[in-house]
Amino acid sequence: MKPALRSLFVAFAAGPALAAEPGGGMPQLDPTWFPSQLFWLVVSFLVLYALVSGLIHPRVRSVLTAREKAITDAIALAEELKRDAAATKGNFEQQGSEARAQAAQIVATAQAAAAKESAEAHATLSGEIEARAAESHKQVAKAVERAGGQLEAAALPLAQEISEKLIGRKVDAQAVRAAIGNLLKAA
Repeated sequence: MKPALRSLFVAFAAGPALAAEPGGGMPQLDPTWFPSQLFWLVVSFLVLYALVSGLIHPRVRSVLTAREKAITDAIALAEELKRDAAATKGNFEQQGSEARAQAAQIVATAQAAAAKESAEAHATLSGEIEARAAESHKQVAKAVERAGGQLEAAALPLAQEISEKLIGRKVDAQAVRAAIGNLLKAA
C-alpha cells in the first residue's frame, strides 16, 4: 500500500482506541483524529458526489430541458398563432372590402333597374295619356261639331224670329243660316 493510504487506514483503525483515552478538549480539534476525519470527509464527499451526479443532476437537467422545450414550443406556437391571426385579419379585411364592393354593385344594379323600369313605366303611361288625350280631343271635336250643328239648328228659328221683330219684316232663312255659319266659323 501507499504510505498515505496506510496511515489513513491505521488512523481509521486506531481511532476508536484513541477515543477511549481520557483527554481534554474537543475530539474534532485533536490532531490524532484528523486522519479519520479526512477519511470520512472523502468518503462522504464521494458518496454525495455519486448521488448528485447519478440521480439528482440528471433529474434537474431533464426538468430544465423539458422547461426550455416547453418555453420554446410556447413561443413557436404564439408566433404561429400571431401569423395566423394576421392572415385571418387580412382575409377578413379583404372579404369585407369585396363584400362592400359587391353591395355597391348590387345597389347600383338595382338603381339602374329601377330607373329603367321607371322610364319604361313613364313612357308607357305617357303613351296612354297621349292616346287618351287624342281620343278626348276627337270626342270633344265631335261634341263641338254636334253642338255646333244643334246650335245652328236651334239658333236658326230664334235668330229668324229676333231679326223679324227687330227689322219688322220677314227675313230669309238662307240669309240667317249663312250669317250663323259665318259666326260659328269665326268662333
